[in-house]
Amino acid sequence: MAKKIAIDWDEGELRLVAAQCSGRSVKVTDAVVIPITEAGIQSTLKTAITSRGLQEAPALVAIGRGQAELRELQLPPVPDDELPEMVRFQAIRSFASAGENATVDYLVTNRKDDGVEMIAAAVTPASLKEIHALGEQADVPIERVALRPLSAAALYLTHHSSKTTQDTVLIDLLSDDAEIVVAREGRVIFVRTVRMPTTVAGRARALGGELKRSLVACGSTGSLESVVLWGKESVHIDDLQMLADASGVKVQALDPFTLVDVDRKLQNELPEHVGRLAPLIGLLAADENDGNLLIDFLNPRKKVEEVVNPYRKAALIGIPIAAVALIAFAIYFQLRGLDQQIADLKSSNATMKSDVDTANKSVQRTEKIDAYLDGDVNWLNELRRMATTIPASEELIVRGISASSNTRSGGGVITLEGAVTEPAVIDKLEQSLRDENHRVAGDGASEKPTNDAYRWGFVETITVTPESIRNERYEAIATLLASEKASQTTEESAPNAPATEDPATEDPATEDPATEDPATEDPATEDPATEGPAGGEEVAAEEATEADDDTADDNDGSPPDPPETEAAVGSTDQAPATEMESDTDKSDTDKPSESESIEPTESEPKSDDETETDQPAEDAEELVGQLNSEVQS
Repeated sequence: MAKKIAIDWDEGELRLVAAQCSGRSVKVTDAVVIPITEAGIQSTLKTAITSRGLQEAPALVAIGRGQAELRELQLPPVPDDELPEMVRFQAIRSFASAGENATVDYLVTNRKDDGVEMIAAAVTPASLKEIHALGEQADVPIERVALRPLSAAALYLTHHSSKTTQDTVLIDLLSDDAEIVVAREGRVIFVRTVRMPTTVAGRARALGGELKRSLVACGSTGSLESVVLWGKESVHIDDLQMLADASGVKVQALDPFTLVDVDRKLQNELPEHVGRLAPLIGLLAADENDGNLLIDFLNPRKKVEEVVNPYRKAALIGIPIAAVALIAFAIYFQLRGLDQQIADLKSSNATMKSDVDTANKSVQRTEKIDAYLDGDVNWLNELRRMATTIPASEELIVRGISASSNTRSGGGVITLEGAVTEPAVIDKLEQSLRDENHRVAGDGASEKPTNDAYRWGFVETITVTPESIRNERYEAIATLLASEKASQTTEESAPNAPATEDPATEDPATEDPATEDPATEDPATEDPATEGPAGGEEVAAEEATEADDDTADDNDGSPPDPPETEAAVGSTDQAPATEMESDTDKSDTDKPSESESIEPTESEPKSDDETETDQPAEDAEELVGQLNSEVQS
């Protein structure tokens, strides 16, 4: 809600009310009556605004009869939109201070067939300029300058609607003045401000006489409905009695703060004479929705000028036609494809029906399993959580723990019995165990007759929700499935890795006969029997080099290179057969050994490839079966 302030002042004091306003809802947050210092109203107001942090708050100003001139006017019956101009014309002739530059506003009090009766008020430009300057100096923008007696009357009339012909008199006692307002049938018909004596006894006598004179001046028939004095009954006991004697009816004291909301902090800090703040509260209450009950010199009533737009007629005709045409085109465009959409939807529904039925059955079966498994609480996890979260042993000792699962509705219950050094530790224990998945309830602390430090016993019940059990189970299943998928990916990629290598160095059956087959090698370069001494030495050196390589492999921890035929047969028993075979083939390709004289048959390499390919697949299937068994358990 927007925060606004209402202010008014006289020669002796400044009155200020701050409130949060939204529509007809008003919540008063501050209300003070401040004596005006010797520095004047400007300094007093600026200090009050600054000390309360109300800078830039919109300000509503109430002024009295001393700052504006009032007249009762009677005009011929005219429409409401012509009244502002007629009132202004009549005010220039009737008001002493109202010139062409004066601001004039009015309030209709009675409308008859033969004329209109109203209260008109005028204020000079100099007075408005002075009020604006006061607001600028206090750093508050002025939004209204309203007549004070009518502001208080607006507060009463918005809360007490009366349609009777009897009169209601509203009296507001200020520091030096008394403002008297007479209302009839929910409208203000008379406003009068009188100067009051300074003594208490003289004020009471003068107030009764002024009430009688006001009733005569407004033409009252003498039948009063009520007399209302703004303020507290305890403050105005003598005034209430004098007004009752003068009017012959019971006088009511009305606290204006009872008609609006008041901040709790302010209720005991309100000033003694709360009736003096009634105009300010009424100004705040009528600001947004009941401005027609006020005479406002910053927003006077004006004739509503109708601006004739030459394009308005064309727009009023063309826009509806264009809208109808656009709607018709949209409907036609939409209907054109509805038949095909209906056919597609029917086909899609027929296709998905069987899938939906199957899915529903699966969901029902899964829900039954979940309902059963929701009671499978992992008590070890619960005990570990409890051990890591409860207070230290210097403050708490556990004497007993019991747990039970709820197989019907899921979840479980842990009953924890123990003792603490002081009752505050029990609250600390409950806060440490309570979270979104655990509800904790205890029976309080009970003092035990013991000599040790743990004199306060407790029994806590920790309820494990079935939702947490189900969520934990789903997380574990997701983790297992992810691990299974990663294992399958690794095992599927392992047998295919050697396939990317050079076939000439991997598969003995597909090696080039020109370089690998001893039967087809050139005797001049490969057959040791035909070589000279130099050739024999070269062969011996190569064999020695190959032996050194085998020794190095042994020292590295890898198995020695078996003969080619043995590697092909034994590859089905070892997982790294492919890698070992690749090393053997590379060594044989670089330096042929005597084992090359044994030529394998074409069927043996083929069996070796099939064995190397089938073994990892069987291992992967076995691993998948184990993971599925773990998931089902």
